[in-house]
Order: sequence, then structure tokens, then C-alpha cells
Amino acid sequence: MDIYTTMYMLAAISARPPMHTFFRDRYFPTNTELDIFGTSRVFVDYKEGKKKLAPFVVPRIGGVSILRSGFETFELEPANISLKRPLTIDHLEQRGFGESLLSTRTPADREAFYLMDDMRELSDRISRREEWMAVQTMLNNGCIMKHITDREDVAFEDVEVRYYTGGDNPAIYTPSKPWTEGDDSWRQDIKMMVKALSASGLPAADLTVAPDVGEFIERDEWVMKVLDNKNMEYGSLKPEELTNGTTFLGRLNFGGKMLNIIISEETYEDDKGKDTPYLPDGSVIVTAPGCGHTLYGGVTQMEDDKKYHTHAAKRVPKLTVDTTHETKETKLTSKPLMAPKSKDPYRVAKKVFD
Repeated sequence: MDIYTTMYMLAAISARPPMHTFFRDRYFPTNTELDIFGTSRVFVDYKEGKKKLAPFVVPRIGGVSILRSGFETFELEPANISLKRPLTIDHLEQRGFGESLLSTRTPADREAFYLMDDMRELSDRISRREEWMAVQTMLNNGCIMKHITDREDVAFEDVEVRYYTGGDNPAIYTPSKPWTEGDDSWRQDIKMMVKALSASGLPAADLTVAPDVGEFIERDEWVMKVLDNKNMEYGSLKPEELTNGTTFLGRLNFGGKMLNIIISEETYEDDKGKDTPYLPDGSVIVTAPGCGHTLYGGVTQMEDDKKYHTHAAKRVPKLTVDTTHETKETKLTSKPLMAPKSKDPYRVAKKVFD
């Protein structure tokens, strides 16, 4: 068996789940049967929340027919993410990272190690981009994806996906006043965000916030007072790490709705090398787990048989061999797209302290 064929590498990388990320995995999980397409474009279906009552019916009628709830379908182009890394004889003849000075590894051993290690690192980088896409989709009810081009006059091509029409984004909530003014306006704002979701028949379970907002909630006088009162059950604060960079702070009651308070501190390195938070300062998101899903488009590439092949997978590998220059190149491609399952299944407030 040739371990360097696309099908073998596909099986190997599928056996290793992508790096765990908070926003993508909690709010945009992937159904492997429904959300992975074999085409370059994907279909996004979502319904509008409904809260209609069942009618009273005269017994002799037997029943009243009702129409099935409709849904909207959009055909969208997912992002195209493609990374590659070369492997040369120099890499194989030198001691690798972590090897002892007296290592007995042969170049063939290192080749197999580099192949799998490169696949892991390239996949992790794609996961970080997917996490960025998940956050952007929630913050903006859509996402602008900058695709690098090979044209000298055009550095980027913006591909925008928007899940609302018109100029006003219905998922954005504007606070009544800055939360730093020292009254209970911040709690009223969160209640209104929860109420907006409930009015559309959508669940509200999580209050996901930036670190500065989490610190504000911890120090709020009202929070400290009610949690110290044994006669009132308004919730509890019991910090617990969920993932590296994500903390579960506790649960608080907002107008009868208990929300999980989650602080996101995870960062990434941007194009300029700056450490940047996924969730910007002053950001607040009210939503529920599974509010959306991550879809994947099919990846088409030419392989060793000189034919084009399309693969439906989260990650599609390819190994290119250049016998003239004695190099190999490992490439990993993914075409993800984050989409809500219902219209506006989150409410977002930005810069709540300004």
C-alpha cells in the first residue's frame, strides 16, 4: 500500500479529529452526513423562528390542516483555504526537532514523520482560521473572507457572505448606555437580548463575553450582593476552564433565564504578527450551543493519474513529487463555511463600555 496516495492520506487525517476550538465546535458543529458536500458550492437552509398557537377545533370536524413551515435556501461559495509545505533532502538528512544527538532515524523514517507532522500543523492552522470565521459570523451575522490572489495589481479579493438583507443587521443590539455608568443598565440590556431571541422562538443559553466584560461582571456590586444572599437563587460563580483560553465563569439569572457565562480569552497571530483576541474587547454574545453549523465544499484537484478528482471532506491532502529537484510538497485544502440554522440565532453587543 502506498501511504502517499490521496486516499490513504485522507483516511489518516480523517482518523485524527481537527484541533478542538471553542466557537466552531460549540456553536457551529458539523454533521458529517449533511454538511459535507461534493460540490464547490454548498446549500444553506434556515428557518425563521415561529411561535404559532394550535387552534381550537370543533370535534366533528376532526382537524384543521396547517401548512408546513417554509425555509430559505442559499447557494453559497465556501472559503478556499490551501496551505502547502515543501520537503527536501536537506530536511531528511538533518536531525529533526526533539531527536537525540545519536538518533538512529533514517531519512525514510523522517519522511514519514514529516508527512504526518506537516499534516497536523497545516490542519491546526486551518482550524484557527475556522475559529476566526465562526466568531466573525456571530459578530457580524456574516463573514468577509479575504482571498489572496496571484495578480500584482490585486492583493486580495473579498468574498462576503451575509445572512440578512437590507442595511440594518437584526442580530446587532445597541446598549441603552455605556455599561460603565454604574447602574443596572447592563443587566437590562442582556434581558432585552434574551427577550429578542425568545420572541423569535429561539433559545438563549450562553452569555459569551470578552475578558474585560467578564471581569466587569465579576466585580459588579449587584452580582456580589445577590450571590451572597442565601434566600435568593440568582445563580452562582464557579470558574472552570473549558478549553485553553476559554473559561466558564458561572450561571446568572436574567429575567428568569439562566445563562452560562463564558469568557473567551483565546488569541491568534494576525497577518502582521500581532497577538489578537478572537473576541474583541467589549463584545457580548447571547446565543445557544448548536445555533449554526459548519459546511464544507468539495475540493477538486489533479492527482498522479493526471485526472481531476473531487473529494468531499473537511481536509483534503495532496502530495506532489518533483523528481527533477528531488523535493516533495504536502498540501492541505479545506472549504469551510459557517452558517446559522435559523434567522439571527444570536444577539450581539459590541463595545459595551464606549
